[in-house]
Amino acid sequence: MSTKRVGVLVKDGHAAWPPRLNGCDAELINAATSEELQAKTSSIDALVWVPGVAAAEVTQAFESLKPRWVHSFPAGVDGLSGFLASEALQSRKVPVTNGKGAFSSSLAEYVIAAILHFTKQVPRCMKNQEAKRWDPFVMDVVAGKTVGFVGYGHIAQQSAVLCKTLGMRIIACRRSSGGEDVGVPSQTYAPNERLKLFAEADYVVCSLPGTAATQDFCGAAEFGAMKSSGVFVSLGRGAAVDEDALVDVLQKGQIRGAALDVFKEEPLPASSPLWALGDKIWITAHNADLTEDYFDLGWAVFADNYRSFVDEVPFKTPIDVSRGY
Repeated sequence: MSTKRVGVLVKDGHAAWPPRLNGCDAELINAATSEELQAKTSSIDALVWVPGVAAAEVTQAFESLKPRWVHSFPAGVDGLSGFLASEALQSRKVPVTNGKGAFSSSLAEYVIAAILHFTKQVPRCMKNQEAKRWDPFVMDVVAGKTVGFVGYGHIAQQSAVLCKTLGMRIIACRRSSGGEDVGVPSQTYAPNERLKLFAEADYVVCSLPGTAATQDFCGAAEFGAMKSSGVFVSLGRGAAVDEDALVDVLQKGQIRGAALDVFKEEPLPASSPLWALGDKIWITAHNADLTEDYFDLGWAVFADNYRSFVDEVPFKTPIDVSRGY
């Protein structure tokens, strides 16, 4: 295995740097900008993007240093949309990979926590405890309930494994059937059939990426189709959710509740009506996957892809540039 030179576009002081690569012999050269990277080296074999650096910097480094492979540290590549659509990438057609799978386990735990938060009425329990109120209400169960996954990629599939362990039924909305599914859904709906999923599911989990095709994918019609006891969970990208429509159904009590880890604007502004929904909503600050080993997990996925690059075998986590994920 011959050592390859890898440029890493990462801001100074970022927690992702320096990495622990555990046996990966890549020569990493870090820089906060394309200009700084060019000052440090005249050529690289590969380029890594860490969020916080603009897509324009990636495009410039790609054009000037001619890497033969580009890797996105996170699984979401919407921050690289400018680069993915650039003429430079389209003309050279260099492979692009991402951090797919690195953070799916923690996000799956979040899905379960969100489901149980509403099913076991955790806010009610906490209020009773604070008030020293003995309130032996009837608790619901998740066994036998249906979870509908909007998007059935790695995050959804890892979540489905845990849901199945709890005795839940799995259905999914996806663009195409998967040949390597961890768990096969009981029912699969095409995107244009998604209202059937929203109507059938007791819990709807959206893990869609942020692309032009997924903008407001979950909106008024979809929320309007949900059961009054339904719960909506969003942990993919905020762009996929029409927040105004969600606020409307929650204010009217048309669904039980929602758990959101991602938003159209982050940080979520104090003026957002989402904050005022009380027990009907559980809000977290896009940190469902921000675990102690977050960066080590991300670099481990890079290392796996790096070995594939050196050995000239298929990458572990390639993305479809035309789809944007």
